[in-house]
Amino acid sequence: MTTAVIGATGRIGSEIVRGLVAREEEVAALVRDAGKARRAFGEPGGLHIRPTRLDDPRDLAEAFDGIRSVFIAMGSVGIEGVLQRVAINAAAGIPSIEQVTRLSVLNASADSLGINQRAHYSIDRFASSTAVPYSTIRPAIFSASLLAAAREVRASRTWTGLAGSGRMALIDHRDVAEAGVRVLSDPALWDVHHDLTGPAPMSWPEALELLSAELGEPVTFRVAAERKFLEHLTSAGVPAGQAELLITREWAILAGENDYTTGTFQQITARPPRAIAEFLHDYRAEFA
Repeated sequence: MTTAVIGATGRIGSEIVRGLVAREEEVAALVRDAGKARRAFGEPGGLHIRPTRLDDPRDLAEAFDGIRSVFIAMGSVGIEGVLQRVAINAAAGIPSIEQVTRLSVLNASADSLGINQRAHYSIDRFASSTAVPYSTIRPAIFSASLLAAAREVRASRTWTGLAGSGRMALIDHRDVAEAGVRVLSDPALWDVHHDLTGPAPMSWPEALELLSAELGEPVTFRVAAERKFLEHLTSAGVPAGQAELLITREWAILAGENDYTTGTFQQITARPPRAIAEFLHDYRAEFA
């Protein structure tokens, strides 16, 4: 089976590529920068790196020729949201494609407080309109989101945000990729939305307590009002659109949208998801 991966050099996409190659499956990495992809992956057997214009339906149709499944890992808003729709529409016209699987987000819905969740829901609706065979993996907020705190933690042993309360079952991005590889490799898992969470809900302050234990010194969460938080983000160089996504994510956390767990990851992989403490131990050097 050949799987085409769009977003192949991103955090999840690259892990998907490596996971499929490790299973000795054929992978076509559809990328803008072939050199970057070769530096990331080398030239293992079974991997085909194809420069592809994701905004060109004809180029996509050529790249999809003979492909059985497609995995898409891209942003949900702006140009990346548009490119996702172009790719889904192109895939719908390719007879060999039996499944498009997309990296989405937990709580993808029309009424979420989070812009990202609403945008992913809109893409799901678009996919439904094309009648493409379709599934998603919908992870909770990544444990890797804590890496955004690394610079501030190193400088002041604090992290600034809005959501001083509200919990989410953070999930390790490596677990998300492992589940994605299983879904891509097993047709019995196709045509389903897979909601993935970590093992236990916790707040940002509770996650920082675990980081404190890992570092051996206290790290605290500093609650800021929306205006101050926006200033904090923009002064750190976060683009305005990304800042808006982060602020609405905090609103969704405060509203309790993420305060639950699912057993889906264990059902797919036959093991429990990694604990946050394990992630923080593995990435300790980022915060030290």
